[in-house]
Amino acid sequence: MLRHTSLALFAAVIAAALALPASALALRAHVRVEGARTTIFGAAEPLLSPFAGTWTAGDVSVALSQPTALGALEAASRQGEFFYRLVASSFGPYVDQVGRNAGSGASGWVFKVNGVSPPVGADAYVLEEGDEVLWYWATFGPAGGPPTLDLVRSGGGCFRAYEVDDAGTRVQARDIVFRLDSRRVSASAGRICPAGHWHRLRATKAGAVRSQTVGPR
Repeated sequence: MLRHTSLALFAAVIAAALALPASALALRAHVRVEGARTTIFGAAEPLLSPFAGTWTAGDVSVALSQPTALGALEAASRQGEFFYRLVASSFGPYVDQVGRNAGSGASGWVFKVNGVSPPVGADAYVLEEGDEVLWYWATFGPAGGPPTLDLVRSGGGCFRAYEVDDAGTRVQARDIVFRLDSRRVSASAGRICPAGHWHRLRATKAGAVRSQTVGPR
């Protein structure tokens, strides 16, 4: 009898957990916010639980029950103590300002998830465990927004930089300036094999959004 009761209780707990929204299961995503001239939050893309609930940013009140790209920005704002502002639009809440930079003309704030610019608003994009959320300042031209840089380990202690467009298409980046701790290292082939003792590496390029920061391991 006790065994049957325990099994029934276990089944009830599992069923209740499956019925919970993703946010209640403490889903976590990597979050980074890149400003026009510097990283505002999360150079190393820390894992955060996107905020789900009700909050106000600017004059807009948001109520979300699931972990979204907008909730990821709210979680980063709370942890990093930086300001952002929402404005109302026909497409839902729009991020008009982060830090000191407010959108104007062809420049403003956009986001990617796993390297892709989604076709929906940040409040409507529901995240999955381990997603990479990047919010960044962009200036748009005839060809669209700037590429984002991604730094990938390529074996043998080396790293390679890739340019990623809005569709998530990746090409090997060229003419990269790597920031290796306090040093600047130019690499026309977009590849670097750091030697000796170092702590932080990232890739930069004029006209592109800087990469995440990586360490030796």
